[in-house]
Amino acid sequence: MTRLELRENGGWTAAPFEPLTIERACATGLLESRIVAAGPQVKPQLNRVGAVSIGDHEFVVQPKAPFSSVLFMLGYAADPGFRPDEVSGEGTEIFPAIAETFARLLERALGRGVLQGYRRLDETAVAIRGRIRFSDQMSRRGGQLLPVELTVDEYTVDITENQILRAALRMLLALPRVSSDARRRLVHLESKLVGVTPVRPGLPLPSWQPSRLNARFHSSLRFAELLLTRLAPSTTGDGERIASFVVNMAEAFEGFVTAGLTEAFAERSRGVSVGQYPTQLDQERRHPIRPDFVHVVGGRPAVVVDAKYKTGAPRVEDLYQMLAYCTVFGLGEGTLIYLAGESRATPRVAHIAGSSVAVQTSRLDVSRAPASMLRELREIAHGLSPREQAARVPYR
Repeated sequence: MTRLELRENGGWTAAPFEPLTIERACATGLLESRIVAAGPQVKPQLNRVGAVSIGDHEFVVQPKAPFSSVLFMLGYAADPGFRPDEVSGEGTEIFPAIAETFARLLERALGRGVLQGYRRLDETAVAIRGRIRFSDQMSRRGGQLLPVELTVDEYTVDITENQILRAALRMLLALPRVSSDARRRLVHLESKLVGVTPVRPGLPLPSWQPSRLNARFHSSLRFAELLLTRLAPSTTGDGERIASFVVNMAEAFEGFVTAGLTEAFAERSRGVSVGQYPTQLDQERRHPIRPDFVHVVGGRPAVVVDAKYKTGAPRVEDLYQMLAYCTVFGLGEGTLIYLAGESRATPRVAHIAGSSVAVQTSRLDVSRAPASMLRELREIAHGLSPREQAARVPYR
């Protein structure tokens, strides 16, 4: 097996693979390639991490954070009920970590049995049950009394939630290098869903509605959806197995920050938190802007935050952007959340010249364990003030 390990946002590296293998790896969005005199080279796409397995070859882009933190950020952004202890992945192997994490989630969810519900079916029968579809009866059967076109609400395990879960299980069982223990547990979990029709690969995922009845499945369902949209096990025309899992870390970081701040503000404020808050920069409403996080109190924005997957000193363009947000909202303060560098930095405040706006930069260390990372984000949230500030301009 040939394995090439790269670092997130690293430079060009010689790739000892056939051109077709490199092309297939680049098609996943994880890498880009070039040809130089010494031979083919690859480097990671900006802020992309993950792995691509093609036959006996593997490309891995290691993130700045452990894979456990990456999976936790993804899972928590999809479902704030996602628990830090569910995540596996302290090492450098992403596929085994994904399989182990999903096994833990689904074992907890199925601990009290398989979810059942009503599913509406159209059928043709000689005995009446359910409701007769009179229009279909007349158009298909004419004056015949039997058979009867019926609509039946059937109580079954073959419902949307279980279809999504079984599709994720089958996809994970097709991944390479999943540990024998995790594979055994996944097979056992799938055996509990016998009679469930899995979602066919390539088709859009069916929608499901969170409710009190399926509450214990929320984390596993949202993680399953995450896997089904990101994992891509398949085979090539010549029979080689391909599996890929690619994460845009900037999007994962932004989603985690938004979810964490939303949960933190919900515990101590009656306001409403909005991610990707839609508004306009200009009075003519021609230039849309979408701050990553806005907390609204009494119908007015009270806190604005932007998550930046960057290290180092605050960039001038980011300060400009936050100044624009504060000006539009009539706020005296805005917050940027950057990645923590090698050394922990205290929050830095930039007082904008000729303006009463102050931009604070806080730091979040994604290299920490998931529970510590979540606590740190909540500490940042508690340092923000969810109250309306005196507006310098009317908010539109």
